[in-house]
Amino acid sequence: MKILIIKPSSFGDIIQALPCANALKQAYPGSNISWVVFKNWKSVPRLCSDIDEVISWDRCRGIKGFFNVLKSVRRTNYDIIIDLQGLLRSAFLAKLSKAKIKIGVPGMKECSNILIKEVYPEKVNINATLRNLETIHFLTGKFFQPKVNININVNAGNVLNKNGVLRDFIAFVPFARGKGKNWSIDNYHKLIVLIKNNFAYMQIVVLGTKLNFGEIQSSDVIDLCGKTSIEELADILLKSKVVVGGDTGPMHLSTVLNVPSIFIFGQSYINETAPCLGRFSLLINKENKDDMNAIKPETVFLEIEKWIK
Repeated sequence: MKILIIKPSSFGDIIQALPCANALKQAYPGSNISWVVFKNWKSVPRLCSDIDEVISWDRCRGIKGFFNVLKSVRRTNYDIIIDLQGLLRSAFLAKLSKAKIKIGVPGMKECSNILIKEVYPEKVNINATLRNLETIHFLTGKFFQPKVNININVNAGNVLNKNGVLRDFIAFVPFARGKGKNWSIDNYHKLIVLIKNNFAYMQIVVLGTKLNFGEIQSSDVIDLCGKTSIEELADILLKSKVVVGGDTGPMHLSTVLNVPSIFIFGQSYINETAPCLGRFSLLINKENKDDMNAIKPETVFLEIEKWIK
């Protein structure tokens, strides 16, 4: 059985789709699972040991990039193709393949359900992880519990040691894409003071892209923004005592690694994007979710304290 999953982006969305690979391995023992992903995110599905092949899609090359990935897909006569992206370009990729069965996730957009079958469209508003798994339910008639097998083949110890991370540490992942998803830098500064006053032995590591480097100015943090690969990021998260951040890819990776994770939610649709796996706390301003900065640093610290204890 040869199966292709199309889920090109982005970091957090790919993480929430990974349980489909495990469900397919359970449903079709011995199957070979391939995954189409945008080139800049190719390291994310490679973390999952249930995925046998990763097909890179260079979207920067436009239509040429699309036809290059289509050529790669058409080399294999897949038995099943599952479009978990649910957009026009991903549906076209599935439609033009040679697969016998082509289906799409609940909630397909851009009229992509004209090209391939959208399963259970009435379930569009359920949690993203569970919504993705509905495609496997449609194929098999069975329900599968979310599970992800992560295999980290690098050791980020050298990165940590080189940058002076020598003790137990808390990881901050403060930078999310999208308006209304970032807790203020001022709140992070106040949280840093609370941590240092109560857990003096604990170091604080800030994680993000190289564009985020220096955004949190404090002598009490070690800024690793832009200094890690995705694989090294995964290993650093695994070594963390607690991870704190918004609705962003590394936070979702932290939960599937079963690391205690504190999500500070803003304008994200929490019913859809909240994690299903791992150990986590969800913090949201219930009176006005658009004002996430009303979530006090003291509230976040209490969650940190619970997990550490």
